[in-house]
Amino acid sequence: MAAGWALSRPASTRRGLAVQAAVFAALGTAPDLDLLIGRHSQETHSLGAALAVASIAAWRRWPIADTRLRIWLTACLVWMTHPVFDGLSVDKGPPIGVLMFWPFSQAFWHLGVDVFGAIERHWQHDGFFQQNIRSVTREMLILVPVLAVVWWARWRRWKRLLN
Repeated sequence: MAAGWALSRPASTRRGLAVQAAVFAALGTAPDLDLLIGRHSQETHSLGAALAVASIAAWRRWPIADTRLRIWLTACLVWMTHPVFDGLSVDKGPPIGVLMFWPFSQAFWHLGVDVFGAIERHWQHDGFFQQNIRSVTREMLILVPVLAVVWWARWRRWKRLLN
């Protein structure tokens, strides 16, 4: 959501804000739908997927920004936050990293800096809940303040433009 609101203005109504937030949340988590088909961190975690989804969003005029260009840029940025953050996470299973630049490259990308904790994907493993709660808590401690700052800055600027 922070990435989305960094590029687009917050909606002016509560309903619009809720829709905008829901679309941003969906765009930011959608790359993990690949877990359903056993291809995690592959094509959906890529620039190619971001470009395709952003193009659909702009073509269909998703309610996240005011112009098609801004819709496209916002959708692309929000989608790409997911693979970038995954590339900054602990990854214990080969191949290490994400297929960041697919279809332009088949190389897996990992920055080598573990900012975010590992997510246990196998619910039957001991410590599944403890590990994931710990990792999600760490993510929230890092990202919620970023969201708050972006929200405050954008909201303040938008209000100033209205006055």
